[in-house]
Amino acid sequence: MTTELPADIASALPSMSQRERFVEFVDLMRVLADCVIANDYTISDELNSAIHLTPAGDQVFSKAVTAKSDKIPPKEARLLCALAIGQEDLFVDLEKTDLVALAGAVSKQIKDGEIRFPYEFGRKSYDVYADMFEEGQAVLTYSETQRFLDATPAGVQQYGRFVTGPYGLHRSRSTRQVHSGRRIQAFHCSDAMCDMVHRVHLSTSDTAAINTHRDRFNTFLGDDDKKSRDWFGAADEIRDVPAILFSDAHVGVAATLIGDGLSTDELRALVVHLLDTTSGELRTDVAGFLGVDAAAEAVSDLTHAQLMQIALLAREPSLREALDVLVESGKIAVPVGEVRRPVVNRDRRSGAFGLLPEVGIHGLRFASHDEGFAMLRLRHEVGNLTNLEQVEEAEELAWQIRDIEGETLAEQLDTFFRVTDPAECIERLVMPRKAHVSKLAERLGVIRGLDGSDEELVARFLWKLGYPLHDEEDPRAEFWRLHQRLSGLAKASHTPGSRETEEFLGTASKFFRELERYLAESLAFSAWALIHDHANDPNPYEYGLEADHARGMSFVQDAADDAADPVMSFDYLSDKLDLYTLIRGFEFLAKHLVAMEARSDDYLRSETDFPAYARGSELKRFPFRFSAPFLNLTARSRERIAEQLREIARSLQRGKVTDIRNEHQHYRKTASGVEQIESALREIEVSLRTLESAGLSLVEFRLEDAIHDRWGRSEYYFAAPRGSRHVVTRPSGYDWLGLPELDLPQYVSPGAVFAEPNEVLRFRRRIDSPYTQLWANYPIRRRSRSSALSQSGVEHAGAEVRNT
Repeated sequence: MTTELPADIASALPSMSQRERFVEFVDLMRVLADCVIANDYTISDELNSAIHLTPAGDQVFSKAVTAKSDKIPPKEARLLCALAIGQEDLFVDLEKTDLVALAGAVSKQIKDGEIRFPYEFGRKSYDVYADMFEEGQAVLTYSETQRFLDATPAGVQQYGRFVTGPYGLHRSRSTRQVHSGRRIQAFHCSDAMCDMVHRVHLSTSDTAAINTHRDRFNTFLGDDDKKSRDWFGAADEIRDVPAILFSDAHVGVAATLIGDGLSTDELRALVVHLLDTTSGELRTDVAGFLGVDAAAEAVSDLTHAQLMQIALLAREPSLREALDVLVESGKIAVPVGEVRRPVVNRDRRSGAFGLLPEVGIHGLRFASHDEGFAMLRLRHEVGNLTNLEQVEEAEELAWQIRDIEGETLAEQLDTFFRVTDPAECIERLVMPRKAHVSKLAERLGVIRGLDGSDEELVARFLWKLGYPLHDEEDPRAEFWRLHQRLSGLAKASHTPGSRETEEFLGTASKFFRELERYLAESLAFSAWALIHDHANDPNPYEYGLEADHARGMSFVQDAADDAADPVMSFDYLSDKLDLYTLIRGFEFLAKHLVAMEARSDDYLRSETDFPAYARGSELKRFPFRFSAPFLNLTARSRERIAEQLREIARSLQRGKVTDIRNEHQHYRKTASGVEQIESALREIEVSLRTLESAGLSLVEFRLEDAIHDRWGRSEYYFAAPRGSRHVVTRPSGYDWLGLPELDLPQYVSPGAVFAEPNEVLRFRRRIDSPYTQLWANYPIRRRSRSSALSQSGVEHAGAEVRNT
């Protein structure tokens, strides 16, 4: 806390102990001001007796309880004085008021359900709202609020040191502000283009005595605003909230992430870790309501809300370290490429930089919506590792960046950070010196992996600084490596039975396994991309590597059934698909797509299912008239894709790939054998290059460059392994479709053109994990109550009706 306060506040609260007590008292009053109470709520004797008033408070209290008409009962008058806190002078005697007893009284009423809060973490409240209400509405009535709170867990919120929850009110080891009072993020509206989680305001009782007397109490306070001080603001001044707001490292809290981003079992593992590794602190803090011998056994039956409240009692650094350790150990399973973020709480960011907690394979970090944030942190953290006032360090730095031009070392350093790749900045200025590595690791909270390779450590540092997680993995790299190796072995002139023949057999076995995987994944993705209705999917334009693979294969099965091959039947839902079945799948899919064109009316989308903007705007268009994406492509694109799929099947059959796969174990080095293998490898290469160029091979494109001009025009250049390229231009009439953001890695399908010249189908990779399972079938949209922009007071970002 700061001592640099306005003179009037400093004189009213002269000592640090008084200021600390005052801040805690204000937090308790905020708890009481924000809660939901029932019609029969009464103030307990314990709560009433804990509050002691100053002479100024007694004066207002006496007016209220002795008024000739509309007297206020003493308990209500005393609590209303406390809730007002003061005017020119404080109403509450901080020395005599028993904060421990006051907190205990509030705690008892929370446990008894007399004081209630909404539960804002995870999807429980979101799903309950969806079950209860068909329409989106901004305010729930008193009866609706009570019914909603009855069906949801006790609200876990934190006001300073005080954490509410199923166990009542308890003190945390860290100060946080994680509360929303009577508001909760509860639903998505009917507009498919709106991804905002709309707030719902809960109603507290208007007839409870403490609320019915509020207006009357305010008359006793008088109208002289000049004599009033902002005592709630004073608490923020004491905390130095303005300075905290602009912190770029310490203001972020992990609460929304652990609430939204962890399953109950993962949250349980987090609490077990905290109980076992905080030197007995957390065990002491929960001793009053939870007996802990073996931590895992003690929390085995606890609910999500109970676990959340316990977790928030721990120190913030302990929470952050625990997340890193559990991710590193695999107890929180984060696959490569996955980034877990808050979901319903995604707009609740910390500080002026809008810090959002995220977890990836390198642990927890706080990322900013400010595009330059990561670069600023890199410049600050790495630049400050060297003390330029010390001659030896300055000389060492000058040597490290000697290739950078500049009249002074400071100018060189500034230029270095502006023109050098972030990874190279760390490689050159941090990695050569152990002291620098240790210092940067401490500053960024890197506690794991310090004994790993330089490449791994650089990746951890970049992640913690806020840079995107770049997964450079090429899922087809192994296939093409084996293809090249097998081609080389087939051409090599050695005698039969040689070591090279054995190597050929081993390589061929691996190659054909990779080929089958390649074809299976590409076939499923092609069918899913061209047939599935992405616009109406809960996760639009996202491909789940497991769930959507199965969905794609079901489309292929439908295509095979429609083809009704007279010779044999095909099972594309089997876990084991042979090469012949996969090759024929491309043929069946091509026939099915052409047949869909003949009955395109069956796939027409209802006009009422078009997004609101498409019905009103002439500038922004919705091109997906049909539920099957293939039918929305240009005629030229449809014809080309169908022919490419047919040619892939013909080419692989022409190359007798299936025969070679089945007979390669009997390979002998003969002229005819070599020719057959080389022919098969050529046909395979042509076919799979065709898949990759069309963007149907599950190979991600990454943004390589972006060019912007002063007229607001932009060009985004995407590149994939082995030379595939695509450019997207903006602005466009098609940039409200919900396709992936242009700065993200994505599957780009240059062959699937829905608007000339370069508007093509694009998809994000969705990694199937406990996190994605947790948020399956989300969002759940509620029916509109009125217009597209305003639904019973429901807020839409940027919505403003000028003329109706």
